Amino acid sequence: MLVDWTKHLQTEKEKEEFEKSIYGSKRILERLRALMDERELALDINERSVKQFESPNWAEKQAFHNGFRSCLHIVKKLIDLDQQEIKTTNE
Repeated sequence: MLVDWTKHLQTEKEKEEFEKSIYGSKRILERLRALMDERELALDINERSVKQFESPNWAEKQAFHNGFRSCLHIVKKLIDLDQQEIKTTNE
């Protein structure tokens, strides 16, 4: 679990209790990950379509897709509870 989950807490007891809550929600987080994977797959399919290039706003759409993909990556990393603890998620 990333330390980002508990860095706002003051005591070890608070951190421990919060971590238990998060691990208790692992099934939900795994489902969220699966839903995000579906969204990313849909994005991949959409981006490979030639229709994307027919729009005069293609650059803006691509920027939006890149931002969305970046957000998906960040959230997936946060909800992957099996990761080792690291100090930041700024990747």
